[in-house]
Amino acid sequence: MKRNAIALGVLGLFSGLAFAQSSVTLYGVVDVAVERVKGATSLTRLASGQQQGSRWGLRGTEDLGGGLKATLVLEAGINADAGTLGQGGRGFGRQSFVGLGAGWGTVRLGRQYSPMDDIAGIIGTKVYDVLSVVPIIGNGDYNRVDNALTYVSSTVANTVFQLQYSLGEERASTNASADFARQVSAHALHARGPVTVGLSLMQVADADGVLAGKQGRDALLLAGAYDFGSVKLSAYYDVEDKAATKLKVYGLAAAFNFGETTVSVGAAQAKDVNGSAAAASDDARIYTLQASHNLSKRTALYGHVTAVDNDAAAALGFNSPVAGSKSNGMQVGIHHRF
Repeated sequence: MKRNAIALGVLGLFSGLAFAQSSVTLYGVVDVAVERVKGATSLTRLASGQQQGSRWGLRGTEDLGGGLKATLVLEAGINADAGTLGQGGRGFGRQSFVGLGAGWGTVRLGRQYSPMDDIAGIIGTKVYDVLSVVPIIGNGDYNRVDNALTYVSSTVANTVFQLQYSLGEERASTNASADFARQVSAHALHARGPVTVGLSLMQVADADGVLAGKQGRDALLLAGAYDFGSVKLSAYYDVEDKAATKLKVYGLAAAFNFGETTVSVGAAQAKDVNGSAAAASDDARIYTLQASHNLSKRTALYGHVTAVDNDAAAALGFNSPVAGSKSNGMQVGIHHRF
């Protein structure tokens, strides 16, 4: 009798799940590399999340009927080299949002990637990629955004539109920097056959948070790629407020496929890195060489080399780079997805 009751309970549980058509998926990545970096000094170390950010997460969906669907994502960053949490120790520092979607698109509330970070992803946002070496706002302080409300459209003419508004740190109205981290951003991402093109705009009301009043910052990122099959070419241009002048970054990259192996090269120019109006040049040139080999659908080996040539007042690169000096980093690693 007891066994029958248990069996009926289990059947009832599964029938309820089937009726709701809900699911929760556990997923993750573990990525660790041996790295040698040269800046102020040279250093050899283990580093986590160099090709794909180490993480674990939960992704859930529920069909609510009538075309309406609920979604959630809880994703925690991991420093796999030390076994600690990433993003400053946040429980779910990579993403934590809930949303509703239907044929009209999806609305999401919580901590999310910014629309500009999505466009930067066309080029690449790994630690050794140009748009990570150069501190652009859309792949730096605002690659993920707290307290965000986001609308993602359905696909229209092979294009997806995204609009995001963040309430920032939600400081009291009496605070001297009440609008700190408050931002609005948008993107249009077009993908058709071998062509991918994206444009994103971002406006941060106050990017400082210490000085009284609004220290606003605007940014624009344009990126595109064309995939010929064995070769993929990409180009990008970023311009944004930076002190007295505007920071500009533009570059080209090419990725070559050889079966399970991909080799890519790139070159970029960063101008007015500090946004200084002084006579000293603060430009820099960045060169990248990367390779990745798939051992399986879930496991890959990789190697990255990035070199930075700084002008007199620029200090881009690795390991506390020195203004006017060269900086470089090289690494070999492995990542496994589950």
